[in-house]
Amino acid sequence: MEPKQLTVSPIVVGASTVGMVYKDGVLLCADTLASYGSLRKFKSIHRIAPVGLNTLIASSGEYSDFQETVRILQETALADWVNQDGVVMSAAHYANYLSAILYQRRNKGDPLYNASLVGGMVAGKPYLAYLDLYGLKLEGAWQVSGMASYLCRGILGTEHRPDLTEAEAKALAEKCMRAVFYREARAHDNIQFATITSQGLNIEAPYVFESTWNLQGFEHYSLNPLYP
Repeated sequence: MEPKQLTVSPIVVGASTVGMVYKDGVLLCADTLASYGSLRKFKSIHRIAPVGLNTLIASSGEYSDFQETVRILQETALADWVNQDGVVMSAAHYANYLSAILYQRRNKGDPLYNASLVGGMVAGKPYLAYLDLYGLKLEGAWQVSGMASYLCRGILGTEHRPDLTEAEAKALAEKCMRAVFYREARAHDNIQFATITSQGLNIEAPYVFESTWNLQGFEHYSLNPLYP
């Protein structure tokens, strides 16, 4: 019997995700690119998925591990529905369960190489959590993953408010994704929004945002002493 082979490094990866609480619910945003190493290979994949009827998940990192995570959570949602006991798992339950799975996989040396955002409505209030491949779980009014962790924390920390309208939240998320697109080779300008409110969840069709490349810093980068 051949020894079991474990994934030792991500291969096909997605870049940043952005999530935030707004006045009516939770907004998640991700681009539609999955890169094969440095090759921008898959340009129309979806990195946001529903879990049951009241939860959304978006992930950076290895795309096949994201698919496995979604499969695990959807199986859990199905088992929850089959019970028909009047108790429905919420986004907080799924986040806690996923945290335990990630921690278990990490301890086995076979981690799921993702940083994920889980959002939904819990007891009528918006809920948003960040989870990494070690099982760490952080809850907050906004969360980011991938390069957005380095490039968008200042933007969100300055401009985010819990009373944002949906349009304002989308504009802020687009601003974050534009900042990432300008600076990361494995980011894309084709992005997708998903929202979840007390009325249910909605995953929108991707669209291409406007970008400008005639900035002086882009045109004359060779004048920068770091690029002689």
